[in-house]
Amino acid sequence: MAIPQLRPIEAEGRARVESSHGLAPAQVTCPATLQRYENGRFALRDASIAVEEDMRVVVDGREEALLSRTPGDDMNLVAGHLFARSRVREPGDILDVRFSYRGVARAEVALGGGTGIRRIFPSPRPVRINPQALFSFKERFEHRQNLYRNTGSTHAAALFAADGEMVSFGEDVGRHNAFDKAVGRALLEGTLERVTIAMLSSRLAFELAVKATTANIPILCGFSAATSSGISYADRNNLTLVGRLRRDSFNVYSNGWRIHADD
Repeated sequence: MAIPQLRPIEAEGRARVESSHGLAPAQVTCPATLQRYENGRFALRDASIAVEEDMRVVVDGREEALLSRTPGDDMNLVAGHLFARSRVREPGDILDVRFSYRGVARAEVALGGGTGIRRIFPSPRPVRINPQALFSFKERFEHRQNLYRNTGSTHAAALFAADGEMVSFGEDVGRHNAFDKAVGRALLEGTLERVTIAMLSSRLAFELAVKATTANIPILCGFSAATSSGISYADRNNLTLVGRLRRDSFNVYSNGWRIHADD
C-alpha cells in the first residue's frame, strides 16, 4: 500500500500526495531580551524563546482539537494525534489534508471509511533490552534535542527499533505533541511496526502510557518519574515502564522482564 505523503497549501486548494517534508519553513524560535539575575546583580541578555502557537484540527468538517504546539512537523503531528485518538490506524485512512496558516493555523482532514478501529495491543513480541542500550539511546536522544538546547523549554520523543536505529524523533513545547510527532512520522513513513522503545523527556503519565500501547510499543522510557495511574495502566497492559533514566541508572516500574542485564 502506498503511504500518503501530504504537503500543506493555503486555504484555496487541496493537498496532493507529493512530499512528506513539504511544510513551509516554520519559525520555531523567536528572539527576546530578558533580565537575568546572577552573582547578585541583574543584566540584560539576549535569548531564544520556543514559539508556541495554536492549530485547529478539523476532521470531516467537525473540529477535533485545538493543539497548542511548536510550528513545524504539522503533518506528523496531525497524523500522530489522530492515531493516538484511534481515529486512524494506517496512513491510508487519511485521504486528504489541507493546511491554512492565515491567522490561527488550521488543518482540515478528510478520513476514509475504514477509520476508528483500535489497534491490538500490547505486542506479544519477545523484546528484551540490555540496560546499557538504554544509556546509549539516551545519549543519542539528547544529542538530537536542538530546540531544547536553544530554548530550554521543549520536550522531545524518540522511537527506537530493536536493532538500535532511531526510527523517528519529535520535539515540541508540549510533551504529548512531541510524542505524537514522532509516532506520526513513523506511521506515515511505514516504520511504526519496527518500533520497540519509545523514549520521552517527560514524566510517564497515564495518557502517555496509553499512547505507547496504542502504537503497540512494548517499552516506554522517560527521563522523569512515573505517576501512579501510569504505573497501574502499564501493569494491566503489559507495558514495560522505565523512568528517571540517567547516565548510568534508571527505575523500572512495571514488566521489568523485558530489561535484562548480562550475567
